[in-house]
Order: sequence, then structure tokens, then C-alpha cells
Amino acid sequence: MRNFIFGFLAAAMVGALMVAAFSVGRNQEMKKMAETTVISETPVASPTAQLVGNDRDEHGCIGSAGYTWCAAKNKCLRVWEEPCEGAGASDSAAIKTALVQKHNWDPTQIEVTVSHNDGHYASGGVKETGAISGGYFFAVNDQGTWKIIADGNGTIECTSLTSYPDYPTSLIPECYNSTTGQVVKR
Repeated sequence: MRNFIFGFLAAAMVGALMVAAFSVGRNQEMKKMAETTVISETPVASPTAQLVGNDRDEHGCIGSAGYTWCAAKNKCLRVWEEPCEGAGASDSAAIKTALVQKHNWDPTQIEVTVSHNDGHYASGGVKETGAISGGYFFAVNDQGTWKIIADGNGTIECTSLTSYPDYPTSLIPECYNSTTGQVVKR
């Protein structure tokens, strides 16, 4: 029994010495890092990084934060938080019909909110009824018929805009070129 106790105490002492040696080494390493680290009072961004929230449109809406211009309410809003009422009920219904036809969706199972509608170009959100989130849509009124040129999530393919090169850059500021694998500013 006494050998067991001495063995246990010896193991505990070796463990304590290892912890102490590690702590001393770690403290020396931290001190060395502190001597070579320069702390700036001024925040520095990468020269290639785009600052979040640095993408205001002509109305002052921050697209990266989900805000779009609602002409009917004369303010920036997030359509999933506050619908852009008064955007033209007949246009909203026609855009919903275009989405239903494009995807063969059940019209009773989707909600469409229009955040921008100038009579020729429209954008907004679409989601399943009762869902928390959904995706975007971009539509164009082509000779009296609303056509969906892009919908979903993520960056829009540049080829979606080929037939509509005048689609406002305030609504679609960039697109994805699948040939080059690059995001292109419009």
C-alpha cells in the first residue's frame, strides 16, 4: 500500500512539473508574440474586401442588409419584414402567376411580395406560405406581360440579363459569369 502511495505521489509530482514547464514555455511564447505584434488604433480593412453595408443604392437602401426601395411607401424596407403594400395589386398577381407558371407551383402555397415596381421592372421576394425565408425574383413587363428573368437565392447568372441589358443596376448591381467563374459588376 505504501508503494502505491509513493508511486501516486511521484506521478502527481511529475505531472505538476510538466504543467509548470508547459506554462513557462507558453508564457515565454506569449511574451515573444507581444513584442512583435503591432496593435493599430485605426481599423484596417483588406484592400480587396468590400465593407458590409457599403452598397447603398440611389435611394440610400443597403442591399447587402436586405433593404430595397419601396416607392409605394417612399422608404427602404425588407419585404419579408414589411410588405411593400400598394405596389400594384394587379401587377403583384401577374408576377405571382408568372412564378407559378415558370415552376409549376401551387399558387395557394406561395407568397409573393413586390418591393420595387416602376411599371416596367419589378423585384421582390417569394416564399412558401408560412415559411420564414425564401428567395428573390426579378421580373420585367414585356409588352404588357410580366416575365420572370431570375429567381432563387445567390448571385444572378449574367445570361439571365442578356435579353434585358437595361435592367436597372440599382436592382441587380452584379451578376455571375459562369464562363469565367467571376462575379461581374454591371
